[in-house]
Amino acid sequence: MTVSIFDPEANQKSYEFWMRTAPPSKVYSILFTPRSGSSWLTSILTQTKAMGTPSEWFNPELMKSSSQAKGARDLDQFVGAISRHDIHGNTFGFEITHHQLRAVFGSDQKFMAYFPNALFFWLIRKDIVAQGVSLDKMVQTKISHASNYDASEIAKSDRSYDYDADRIRSWISHIHAAELASEKMIADFNLAPVRLSYEQITKAGEQKVVELFAAKLGLEGFAAKDVSSSDHRKIGTEKNDAFSERFREENKEFMDQIDAERAEMLSQSA
Repeated sequence: MTVSIFDPEANQKSYEFWMRTAPPSKVYSILFTPRSGSSWLTSILTQTKAMGTPSEWFNPELMKSSSQAKGARDLDQFVGAISRHDIHGNTFGFEITHHQLRAVFGSDQKFMAYFPNALFFWLIRKDIVAQGVSLDKMVQTKISHASNYDASEIAKSDRSYDYDADRIRSWISHIHAAELASEKMIADFNLAPVRLSYEQITKAGEQKVVELFAAKLGLEGFAAKDVSSSDHRKIGTEKNDAFSERFREENKEFMDQIDAERAEMLSQSA
């Protein structure tokens, strides 16, 4: 994957410009699965101007343009340049799914070699059926976040979304595969991530979540009073809830197995 991302003739002056900045003193990674509140989390952490800009810097679908802008000709150069980009608070943060990690870095070992001293957060969604329905709906309707669309567009997309158990099952399996792979990496490298869930962070609200990150990152004296409400809003509807309930009822054996395999992981997410 990395071969097609990078241009071997990318502008090295851009790369040299970014490399003149000292590397960040703090690095953190938010491991996540899709439709778990990651965009909301990015938006509020970025607002602080103290915790970097924890976007999906290693999303292969976005890296081609960002690597060109940074003049990065390979992964080594990209990591060096992007880790010096928007390091508010002298901190570099990024979000990454395990599928992205494997696509870009090739292996857990190579990924960890780049970030051996990073602080890890691990964001999941406890209700994986609702998560699977949300991901299926996003892929089918192309509507990802309420902040990008008006109410009529969101309502129209909701009306067009149809129930398909095979699609939902496929996305739940996709999400669960990423969970299993992330948990294996956590165990293999003896990581101790701060475990978070969609349900937990959305209930806690912006200020408490920002304060949690500040405490874990060791930002002494940090105050979250200037963090405003994110424009990332929930776009799930009654149809999402109905489809989730129907899927669980019609796919009990499949979900019993998924639930059993997730039980230990969920027990660790306070």
